[in-house]
Amino acid sequence: MLLNTRFLPCASSAEHLVVLLHAFPLSGTMWMRMVSHLESLRDDTAFLIVDFPGFGESQIRNNWSLAALPLELRAAIEEHSRKKVTVAGLSLGGYQAFEFYRMNPGLVRALALSNTKAEADTKVEKEDRMSFAQDTNERGSEAAIDRLYSKFVTENTDPEIAIDIRSWISEAKPEAIVAALHAMAARHDSNDLLPLVTVPSLVIAGSRDTIARPEVMRTMASKLEDSTFVEIKGAAHLTAVERPEEWAEALASFLDRV
Repeated sequence: MLLNTRFLPCASSAEHLVVLLHAFPLSGTMWMRMVSHLESLRDDTAFLIVDFPGFGESQIRNNWSLAALPLELRAAIEEHSRKKVTVAGLSLGGYQAFEFYRMNPGLVRALALSNTKAEADTKVEKEDRMSFAQDTNERGSEAAIDRLYSKFVTENTDPEIAIDIRSWISEAKPEAIVAALHAMAARHDSNDLLPLVTVPSLVIAGSRDTIARPEVMRTMASKLEDSTFVEIKGAAHLTAVERPEEWAEALASFLDRV
């Protein structure tokens, strides 16, 4: 198993297992504040936190695709549960959530899609990712800090959280950043999947997100059969990091109906 995962059991018997898929270019560590808050709200939810290739404790892969990971994810899930799971992804994690559902609809109890989009990259967006990759090859993680940090925080972001975000970006391995950029550029368009998603879906946006704009996410939610849309006021792209309490409250409430 090349993907590193961390299983966090719950205090009582597990009614829910939530698979957490992180944003680019962070790792599963980004979820820990949110998990702590959710554990204070309910004691029936276990978590499986995933590190994408090269991030966190997962091994580096120079070539990987979002379409190829669901088999590994399924194996990791089945080590801990044979029941249906809630798959939650933020940004890159949302792209992976779509791919997992595409290949394993019978294993998914619900989806939580945060600060993400169904559309594949446009030609211009692909070119920008390739420029980003070249910049990373030349300057390392500093390229990611320059391109992303200002989009991940606002003037109201808690200073401790802002420091963590910058540190997490700086810790990302350049090879992992480059490989993930190629994986995102090559991902499937998931608009065709939206009307086929029959499980309940929680869609979370940040009102100040300039990467996955809230109006785009609201439109995506309207195309899902059974969706709940939540907009976190004042939050930028990393809603679960910047506003972990509000994100946890939204997820805790959502799990009550799935």
